[in-house]
Amino acid sequence: MSMRPTRRGYVVGGAVAAALLAGTAFGARALDAVVLPGVVALVAAAIQVRRTPEFDIDRLVPAADVAGTAATLGLTLDGDRTAPVTIRDRLPTGVDPVDRQRNGIEPDEAVVDAAVGGTPVPYTAVPQRRGEHTIGPATVVTTDALGLLKRSRTVDNRDTLVAFPRIGTLPNDIGAELRAATRPQASTQRDEFDDLREYVRGDSLRDIHWKSSARHDELMVQEFADRADPDRVAVAVGTDTGASQGGDRGETPTGDTAERTADAPADRMADAAATACVSLVRGGASVTLTTPSGSVDAAPGRIRPALRHLAVASGGRVPVEDADVVVVAEDDAVSIRVDGREYRIEGQIDDVVSITDVDDVADRAGRSGTGGEGRTAPATGGSGGRSVVPDGAGDNGGGTAPMGADEVGPGGVE
Repeated sequence: MSMRPTRRGYVVGGAVAAALLAGTAFGARALDAVVLPGVVALVAAAIQVRRTPEFDIDRLVPAADVAGTAATLGLTLDGDRTAPVTIRDRLPTGVDPVDRQRNGIEPDEAVVDAAVGGTPVPYTAVPQRRGEHTIGPATVVTTDALGLLKRSRTVDNRDTLVAFPRIGTLPNDIGAELRAATRPQASTQRDEFDDLREYVRGDSLRDIHWKSSARHDELMVQEFADRADPDRVAVAVGTDTGASQGGDRGETPTGDTAERTADAPADRMADAAATACVSLVRGGASVTLTTPSGSVDAAPGRIRPALRHLAVASGGRVPVEDADVVVVAEDDAVSIRVDGREYRIEGQIDDVVSITDVDDVADRAGRSGTGGEGRTAPATGGSGGRSVVPDGAGDNGGGTAPMGADEVGPGGVE
């Protein structure tokens, strides 16, 4: 802890010192009327600030949402008696406080006034990139009633704010291909052959293998192994090996570097993969997502595990080249291959929505309040975004289109 004068304290201290010097030089006893009250005020301020109660900080972090969406955090100070304080909560590079109008606010901190033992005090910050962002430590500043002295104490309490990749809309042609991938294929093809066994009363006659029956001089029946889940779609993602990997989670960009790499290939990969997975899940499909960092499953009502994985996934070579859907990110574009057709998408996702606007089919856990990362902070207003849809209302005329095309599908506006 450190105690030092405020700007007002320096003024009062200077006035007291000047009065003392003048009284010593000129013997003006009338100056005691300035010296005595000033000294008393400074001594009282020192006693009050020194007696500030001990306290702990509890930080409330909201459930994860997509990058670029405002997150409301809450701060609570627990102590044995109340006292007014100012909290300066440290924010990492890439997480910006919303209120920068207040004097003295640095770009890497959020400043709120609170009271020890009071109710949670909220503040809003915006994570500009996907990933795990460490919030804290916090510096708590206490002052006396007259604002002459202040005392700072650092509380090394850190929490993690998770930002999902951006979720947007896909051009019509890609959306149509993904919808087709979620529909069961009409086919008379049987399950895969597994073994032969003797006929048992009740077996279907169509399963009798007549050639084997003739050879064994008794009826033999074919057995079939169950096929893999026909509604499960394999999605594999990666980055072009020749592209820069500034968006990998392994490095921590700072300053201008953070701005330049905010749309790096790994981030493009994650944004496109998140948008594709949400579209597939909304269509009723289960998804197995494989990235250079590992594999995860998603299903209707359970999309957050895939988004959580993509929040920290690194770029690299596509791990499964023959997946149903393959996403490859480059420096300035993303290629999506579905059923042998490849689509190239220039630019980045512009039509970004909050995870709270993803309908109940895709995010049942998020709607019910379970499955979120972290504790819930004080409520804040909705994002006002639109529902995520796999395709749009108009024709974009081909396989190349901006990922943020202004499209609203059957989901409409929430």
